[in-house]
Amino acid sequence: MVEMDVDPVEAPVDWSDLPPEIVVQVFAFLSEQDRASAAVTCSRWHALHSHPSLWRYRTFNLGNTAQFHRTCDMLRQYPLNLAYYLKTFEAEYPETARGAHRMHHCKRIQKTMTTFLSRLRGKAQLRTLKLRQFELHRRTWQNSADLVRSIAWFLCSQGRLRWVELQGMSATPEHGLRMFSSLVRRSGASIRVLNIQDYFCPAQAIYALPEFHQLFKRFRHLSVLYLNYNCVSDELLTTLAETCRESLTDINIKVFHMDPHFQRIWSMSWYFLRSACPKLQVTFTFERVLLYEDVKQCLLPDMPLANLELTCGNDYVVHRDWVLSPTVRYVEQKFTRTLQELSIDVLNADDDLYEPLLQLIQSCKKLWSLEVRTWMRTAFVDSVCQLKKEGKTILTTFKAVLVTHMDEETRQELAVVYSKHKDMIREGLLNYNFHVEWNPYL
Repeated sequence: MVEMDVDPVEAPVDWSDLPPEIVVQVFAFLSEQDRASAAVTCSRWHALHSHPSLWRYRTFNLGNTAQFHRTCDMLRQYPLNLAYYLKTFEAEYPETARGAHRMHHCKRIQKTMTTFLSRLRGKAQLRTLKLRQFELHRRTWQNSADLVRSIAWFLCSQGRLRWVELQGMSATPEHGLRMFSSLVRRSGASIRVLNIQDYFCPAQAIYALPEFHQLFKRFRHLSVLYLNYNCVSDELLTTLAETCRESLTDINIKVFHMDPHFQRIWSMSWYFLRSACPKLQVTFTFERVLLYEDVKQCLLPDMPLANLELTCGNDYVVHRDWVLSPTVRYVEQKFTRTLQELSIDVLNADDDLYEPLLQLIQSCKKLWSLEVRTWMRTAFVDSVCQLKKEGKTILTTFKAVLVTHMDEETRQELAVVYSKHKDMIREGLLNYNFHVEWNPYL
């Protein structure tokens, strides 16, 4: 009998011979459902299913309609003997689920989260907590007080949080301050990253609430902060300068058209904060707040503005009043030394940004990213690429969507521009991304 040599690479793999650490790594790539199914395969896999590294991070998408009930069951049946290993917990109810925003879904989520947080309280000390897009102001929640109470009680038990995201919670001022008070009670000194954008429901003047400013004094080592402009005031900036001296590096502020954004803030408050935090960089996002006077009132000269985004949100109808040329000129004059990124997503065929943007690109020596979605001539693309080729800008990312009438001539002009500068683009000196979009309102 002739014996055939078997290539060890092609030999069948016996899973029972794999080292435990390899099986654990394989489990880490599986979903919650697949991992639970694998755990009932044999006693060895059942034991490895309880490995601490597999239980340090948990994320649940409550907006997935197909898996909604199973996700709720998994939360309610979370094994308490493994709660000690949990360090990161994420739960979100994203906007994609608004079509399924039915009353019974909200009731089930409220009961599920209340049960889960009450069982976890006192057994887990999280480092990261992310509860996003719950939008508690919606009527479909009926009575969100029970969920708010459960979240507040759970936050009272957490004393080692370092990263907290409560974005899109949309709580009333009363409920929002209750949860915020519980958060800072034990974790105020340990939190490094805090995201409270859209934490309060719209149209609320949070900057006028004394309790909000008192609670912010409990933060001692904030490094990154996300919030809405309706929370910003001279008192808040002074508090941050005193309590987060030299630790604060990033502030991301969202100006939303439904929030109050007409409060007067002195430029000197930004100067004191910038002096206390030399590494501070400020990001402003204006959503449907695009009139020059409104933007100018928020962008004060003494702030270290690094990133600026001007967007019309989901409103793609042309607004003739949204003229950005004065705003671009103002930014170019006041933030020449600090601006690094600029994004514009506004449609207005009556506003020619060609010259103001070219001047800004040459003046702002730190500008490395420019993203534009607006009415623009194809000559603008060629001019920007030429500035890069001549070494007059350090721009490395340039993305543009030219919103215009649908015609083949514009596409051919872009092809000519790409052919002209293709060597620079292929060498990676410029991240080049352009296309033409037709808009019927132009």
